[in-house]
Amino acid sequence: MRRFRITPGRIALALAATLAGSIGIGYATTLPVSSSSLGTASQSLTKSSCTVSGTSSTTDTYIDQNSPNSSFGSNTTMLVQPDTNKIQASLIMFSLSGCSIPTTGGADTATLTLFITNAPSSSRTLTLYPVLQTWSGSSTWNTAHSLQVGSATTSFATGTTNNVSKALTVTIDVDALIKNPNANFGWEILDGGTPAGGDRTTIATSNNGTAARRPTLTINYEK
Repeated sequence: MRRFRITPGRIALALAATLAGSIGIGYATTLPVSSSSLGTASQSLTKSSCTVSGTSSTTDTYIDQNSPNSSFGSNTTMLVQPDTNKIQASLIMFSLSGCSIPTTGGADTATLTLFITNAPSSSRTLTLYPVLQTWSGSSTWNTAHSLQVGSATTSFATGTTNNVSKALTVTIDVDALIKNPNANFGWEILDGGTPAGGDRTTIATSNNGTAARRPTLTINYEK
């Protein structure tokens, strides 16, 4: 039987073959990157942001069951309370026209910030609903208490501390409004809890004398 003799030359040849194979494998793994995938990676969406502060582009008010024919669109605050036969609900709407967001765009995030000037004596849970019908700053309880609303957007706890801001996520609603601006009727803010003493929440409106307390809507979007 002929024995296989290991020599220094054969060892060198084996190492060279192994190294070549490794290089070949490494090279092969880079081949699937095509020009089309490179083109996709180089594309980017245009991102921007817009903040609408409480000004003439904001409509906000509240309606009061105990004063069914009164309107409060020029008030510096709006009220929310659940008391029997004295229900108060707030309404707020922003015009997005100044943001110039195309209907093909989309909201990455949208945040509604409200400033509570006077908190209830015990923390309350307020709920934000998208309004589906027309209303205005001159709306009253009699004309607006039966407004049709959609499913709740979000809820938040008021806490018991005065002069605090609350940031509410409203991305889903704003994204829908970007695509259909004619459906912008804002939101209604309600306290659906059990009435209790000192349960009223007071929120600053766009007419508030302190600009930093006025409602704002901040939208981060892509187009």
